[in-house]
Amino acid sequence: MVGAVVLILSGSAAWSAIGGDENADSSWEQSLWISWGLFFDPGTQTGVSADAALKVKFTALIFSVLGFLYNLTFLGIIVEWIRSSMDQWTKTRSRVWSRNHVLILGWSEKTLYLINELFEAMNSNGKRYPVVVLADREEAEMRQEITTYFYSLWEKLYFFDRRWRMLKALTLREGITHESDSLERSGASAAQDIIILSRDGDPRSADLETVRIMVALSSLRQPVRGRIFSEVQVHEVGAVLKRLHPSCQVIHARAACNHILSLLATDQLVGRCLADLCSFAAGDELYVVDKQETWLNFSDACRAFDKAVCIGVQAKEAVAGAHNTRIELAPKDTRPLTDGERILVMASCWQDVQLYMGSLWHFRSGKAEVLPTTLMPGNRSIFIKEPAAEILPPLEEFPVSSQHKTQLYAAVGWPADFGDILALLDEKVPKGTEVHVLSERTKEQRDALSKGQRELQNIVLKHYYGPRTSARMLRMLPLDKASAILILAQLRSQSADDGELEMAEDDEVGDDSLTSDSACLASLLVIADILESRDESFEGEVKAGPRQAFELVEGRGLTKEALEKKESKIICEVLDPRTEQVVARNRYLQKTAFFFRSKAYESGIFMMAMSEPAVFNTLMVLMSPSCPSLQAVPVLRFWSFPREGATSCLGRKSWREMNEVIRQHGGLLVGWKTRSQGLDWQLTPSIGKEKQINWYLDDTLIVILPPLLK
Repeated sequence: MVGAVVLILSGSAAWSAIGGDENADSSWEQSLWISWGLFFDPGTQTGVSADAALKVKFTALIFSVLGFLYNLTFLGIIVEWIRSSMDQWTKTRSRVWSRNHVLILGWSEKTLYLINELFEAMNSNGKRYPVVVLADREEAEMRQEITTYFYSLWEKLYFFDRRWRMLKALTLREGITHESDSLERSGASAAQDIIILSRDGDPRSADLETVRIMVALSSLRQPVRGRIFSEVQVHEVGAVLKRLHPSCQVIHARAACNHILSLLATDQLVGRCLADLCSFAAGDELYVVDKQETWLNFSDACRAFDKAVCIGVQAKEAVAGAHNTRIELAPKDTRPLTDGERILVMASCWQDVQLYMGSLWHFRSGKAEVLPTTLMPGNRSIFIKEPAAEILPPLEEFPVSSQHKTQLYAAVGWPADFGDILALLDEKVPKGTEVHVLSERTKEQRDALSKGQRELQNIVLKHYYGPRTSARMLRMLPLDKASAILILAQLRSQSADDGELEMAEDDEVGDDSLTSDSACLASLLVIADILESRDESFEGEVKAGPRQAFELVEGRGLTKEALEKKESKIICEVLDPRTEQVVARNRYLQKTAFFFRSKAYESGIFMMAMSEPAVFNTLMVLMSPSCPSLQAVPVLRFWSFPREGATSCLGRKSWREMNEVIRQHGGLLVGWKTRSQGLDWQLTPSIGKEKQINWYLDDTLIVILPPLLK
């Protein structure tokens, strides 16, 4: 206002000094009026005649322009104040008026994967539910990251695909997830499903944040009516969350993901199969279908599917030896089926199941009206071997492959849950196995992160201290002798729960994961150069290098003897979805290593638990060594010994004929892998169960076996 007064008074003085014109003389009253007109309305200067004195026109021009600029600036300030006030009121006063929506709390690398799974589910069943994301991030940042990811992911979708409309309808809200006010304005009380994602970093700190969110949800003025699905990393926190909200479903996705990682290192075929089952968007999947009237026993259900495999039954009561769940895998063919029980089916697509699937979540179950099913605890103890309750007859007439040779593994990086990974790996390797670990973490930090873990029985740790990307330090690792090379993500925000250790500062969400992925990729490229530079070969094969390391996994171009002698595998963990997209477009990186997309697998496991607990429990049982689980065994184990001088071809049998042989010994055939397929496998008989197949000496069967038959 002071500037306006100064300009008006200055214009009055200037007009009075030049003597005015015929429209306004030099008196103070008329000079003040013409100055106000020039200041507020630029059109006032047009009232000055064309033959007026130059000094009159120049004065009118100067003060008209100054007034115009001042008014523009003043109006801009007002508009900006209104806009910022509206934004602030939108953040603090606006509400979500939707009902039966899906509310996602928190933001991490898994958020993008989770949103994609929700869109795929709604696109599959034709239904549409509002999706709301509440996170402590700027809405513009979240919108930009989501748009960039999905525009790259869906670049081949046509314009009228309904998933684009779902993306545009996605609601993003900035707010603190553990504040009751933010939760109420996000419609938490009216949501049908609430998803609490665990943030990245230290597991205990992340779970404490989850507890704070659950406390806020339990203290809302209107109680939560929908389901709550919470991701936790420390098993003990699950009991705390259930006390706060009895209907809360606790999901331990990280424990199952770590088990898949350990399987990839020791038995990559089984690990790849289980990872494939965790994906909702593509690959083979697990389904739950209702018992039909014509199915009197398990054998009747198996014969009803030609391209899908019945792997078990969801019983009415808990099954012994299945961790107190109702999942019974590979039962006898004569097992009777009762009303209320459901059949567990593995298929490459829902069309192969050939039944109507009405589940919201990607056609996972046959009906919504089923018996209550609780989620199986996902702690590490599930994956530890336990004594079997029943002694089954051994397969004396079939050769059993033994893996008692001392093995060696190399690991680059020490994540916060590396102790869990080592404990799972310890259950799968023979005694005396060496694990060489390189990380920047000191001995005190490693001991603090491993505090409370079970003592290793079979693994001997060899510690190396130094940068993960240093070629000098990586050359110290026995890379060429390692059965597997694990390059693990090590977030800077991960720290030990120890007061004497310095706590790492939390970075912006996403930046820390990108930094970790950059370090992993740099380590991978350095390791590839080291392997390629070493002039070592075996059995007359090619030199050891990144391409050769991957071909060893695929089994391409190498003899069987060479493959058995050298089984080096490079497994590189990546976290950020943007890194995954970069790797997917780089053929050289794809041929260098198998990229373990831990956040994508965790999201798939989490969504599997949300959609159908029976499917989640089935996956957990399949990975548990104390239960009938998925195994890769040589075909000779279930085939008569070939005569001397016979060719590598054993003969021809259909899937159904081979399965009958395996069923006689308590197992169940799921799929197979031949050398000609490389890393590709046939997890379900999509070609049909009656088609005759040529079987060779070095073929591998993927079967479900009881514990004592493995």
